[in-house]
Amino acid sequence: MFAIPGFGVLLSKELLEASRSKRMLIFLAIMTVGVALFPLIGYARMDYFGGGARHTISSDDMEGLIVGAFGLVGYLGSLFMIASTVDAVSRERALGISAWIVTKPVSRTSYLLAKAMAHTLVGAVSIVIVPLVVWFVLMTAFFNDVPLTRPTIGMSMLLLEMAFLAFLNISLGVPFRSVPPIAILSLAFWFAPTFLPAIPALEWTFQVLPSYLPLVAAAVAAGVEFEKGFWLVPLFSAVSGGIAFVLALVWFEQQEL
Repeated sequence: MFAIPGFGVLLSKELLEASRSKRMLIFLAIMTVGVALFPLIGYARMDYFGGGARHTISSDDMEGLIVGAFGLVGYLGSLFMIASTVDAVSRERALGISAWIVTKPVSRTSYLLAKAMAHTLVGAVSIVIVPLVVWFVLMTAFFNDVPLTRPTIGMSMLLLEMAFLAFLNISLGVPFRSVPPIAILSLAFWFAPTFLPAIPALEWTFQVLPSYLPLVAAAVAAGVEFEKGFWLVPLFSAVSGGIAFVLALVWFEQQEL
């Protein structure tokens, strides 16, 4: 990966720019406060057993706290990730920055790959990792018997979700040079399939489309029984995201900037 001409330099540049984004700092603050409310409100309002500062709550209440936090990160986080990447390529192309950058000793592949990876890493830390670590610290401080393994697996699926959306929007920045079509297509792809399982002939989409990653992540984190084929969702997400990005790379290599 680092053998790609200019990749290391561009990745450092993109990481610095993405980490300084005011949008991402706002998203970090909103998400952290949002997930922190679940244990805080739960501690104050949920029935518990025994005495002591840490409460022992029912399995249903514990499940509710986990599903609520992971659902918030999964669904609201998807909007945050789309918003933070929707203009990542189109803005620089409109300003002529991308055309200027690729005249330097860097490859077009390194340009797109560095953008996708930088936004994935910064988005993963800001939208998923930091908020859920804060959530877990509060959960273990307030409650007994907080599971660790299942939420960790659920978090990995949310990280895959951030990566998929970042790579998808970077890929859409190749055929489209303005923000509106990228935003419309990204939002349509992510949210429209939610209604597809209501159509009998399309029920199978529930087990494959990346749109269901938040649902699968929340179910896995809480230990809720799920369809046997639920692992197809993260698998299809990784494969389809990779294919879309490779096709965008091929197109970008032949495109006039």
